[in-house]
Amino acid sequence: AMPAVAGRRRTPPVGVMVGVAAAVLAGVVGAAGWTATQRVAAIDTAKQPTSGAWMGKSVSGGVGVPLREAAFEFTVYRLACGAASLPVTKPGDRQCLATIGVRNLTPDEQTWHGQLQRAYLPGGNWVPADEDATQVANLGQDVFAKPVAAGSRVLLPLVFTMHGTDPPKQLELRSGVFSAGVRVDVA
Repeated sequence: AMPAVAGRRRTPPVGVMVGVAAAVLAGVVGAAGWTATQRVAAIDTAKQPTSGAWMGKSVSGGVGVPLREAAFEFTVYRLACGAASLPVTKPGDRQCLATIGVRNLTPDEQTWHGQLQRAYLPGGNWVPADEDATQVANLGQDVFAKPVAAGSRVLLPLVFTMHGTDPPKQLELRSGVFSAGVRVDVA
């Protein structure tokens, strides 16, 4: 009979195990990141979403008409283009200053964002509110940084900077990303 040899089970060094675990983790994180990037890249922010994407219905009206959406009531009182007091950023750019009333209809303070406030040009293109020029027009105050208090109303200028001479035909104002917002005919 052959003597039994007590053998040790051979295990890989700790460094190899850590390396394999790190490679597997990196692969999982990389795959998740790639998938998320593809999903985000598929979102076209310039496209008008279907009505099912919005909370509430979009409301349209004219200058001076209070229009209510999810959290705010917006009133556009005036739109003036080419105001000499506003700093023009590049040659050929034109700025339009919209005087807007914003009333918070909710029991909570509400934030809003300059990129969601848009001026639509006659050809269908749009520009967001120019946050830097809006801050200058508001005497250095960043109106988008401070939430609108519950039940309160603010009156302020919003500035839209566009290239060319055609004034906007419509303003679109909204409280949040998923709000249907309001459309104000200004042409």
